[in-house]
Amino acid sequence: EMAKQVAHEIKNPLTPMKLAVQHLISAYKDKSNKFDEIFNKVTSTVITQIENLTNIASEFSTFAKMPTIKLVEVELISIIHETVDLFIEENCKVEVSTEINEIKVKSDKEQFQRMMINLIRNSIQAEASQIIVSVKLLLDAVEISVRDDGHGISKEILSRIFEENYTTKKEGMGLGLSLARRFLDVTGGIILVNETSSSGTEIIIKIPNN
Repeated sequence: EMAKQVAHEIKNPLTPMKLAVQHLISAYKDKSNKFDEIFNKVTSTVITQIENLTNIASEFSTFAKMPTIKLVEVELISIIHETVDLFIEENCKVEVSTEINEIKVKSDKEQFQRMMINLIRNSIQAEASQIIVSVKLLLDAVEISVRDDGHGISKEILSRIFEENYTTKKEGMGLGLSLARRFLDVTGGIILVNETSSSGTEIIIKIPNN
């Protein structure tokens, strides 16, 4: 089933790439006076579709490698700050809110950071202008909240967003949230949508602290 999904997703970008290059070849042979304009459009299209293919390959590679998670003691606050700093050039304001200076848990730094990147990207794609990542300590867990002011998740798809291969996006395979849940299952954590509306969404992650 996964092989079928990958094949399907790969075919989607290939078609516009083929048509775009054929258009460019035709314009070149015809000595079109619009060749420069067509060249710019075609190269832009091809680059965009290559990025789509890269996303597909990356998601599938991540999915395949998930069983190799190695749990070690990591310091969450520094990883979260490091992740948020990756989005400093975005139009959306991403910030960390916590009174905790340091907290260590058993996790996989690479997978944890990838999960946080996916969550922040989802908020940006939901047209959020502000994203707040907050961290607090519970009795036996660390709670991480990712809250945004984007357009929210519709009720029709809310129950399916953690399913493998389910996506409403034009790019990717819809593995981001399912990978997050799968990763947290391995580490004994949970992920859930705490609330969502047209005013924004809050996703909660809980990681055991023992």
